[in-house]
Amino acid sequence: MIKLIATDMDGTLLNDNGNINEKIFDLINILNEKDIKFVAASGRFYSQLQKNFEKVNTDMIFIAHNGALVKNNKGKALYENIINKEEINHVIDLNPELGEQLLLAGENEAYIVNPSEDMLNTFTLFGVPAVILKSFSEIKNPIYKITYYMASGVNPSIVNYMKENLSDKLEFVVSGDKWVDIMNKGVSKGNAIKILQEKFKINQSNTMVFGDYYNDLTMFKAAHYSYAMENAPEDVKKHANFIAESNNEDGVYNVIASSLMKLECS
Repeated sequence: MIKLIATDMDGTLLNDNGNINEKIFDLINILNEKDIKFVAASGRFYSQLQKNFEKVNTDMIFIAHNGALVKNNKGKALYENIINKEEINHVIDLNPELGEQLLLAGENEAYIVNPSEDMLNTFTLFGVPAVILKSFSEIKNPIYKITYYMASGVNPSIVNYMKENLSDKLEFVVSGDKWVDIMNKGVSKGNAIKILQEKFKINQSNTMVFGDYYNDLTMFKAAHYSYAMENAPEDVKKHANFIAESNNEDGVYNVIASSLMKLECS
């Protein structure tokens, strides 16, 4: 029996317009009544996830910053993994060489210096709360993730440069067409799922996950019922055990609703 369901957001639960079909909210209530944990797992900020699910009145869990921060929807922290200042400064020092837009992600806001108009427009589109600074040295709050925004798309030469020059205490993942996220080594959505499995005594065989991109692959490894979306790249799909309909066809909702129906009939 399924005991934990986790879904990515962009390209998975959200359609291409960035919207959630609100019928999933009723489904989350039903899952909670059956003691099935529902988890939103994303590279997004905690505050963004709260807003996405503000109409949900029951318990659920948010995995933010690709696994660096795990909190429930009431604000209780279940896990966090903060990047230390030495590692942050190392990445900042690489930035002139990389020549891309850099942001540092606090719990609920993105810290940026000299942002491009394109970057600000993207933030507005995705509802990213931004704080514009003169220098990253002004930041006093914990940082969970460092992100490169590449307006023209992720550049393979930059990815290779990062592989060669990042500290061995950090690792990165391509999280979108224009985004590369850097976290502490070992931080991932999949690791966050394992932490929840251990906390709630849930097995991999009782876990269902949904994703569409490379930062979801670690989740696939943590669940028997791993679903790649039909809209996912082919080399992402091959890592999942199952395929769900696309994000524009409510693939996540359809699989969960079907699973609940089978449960009711059993």
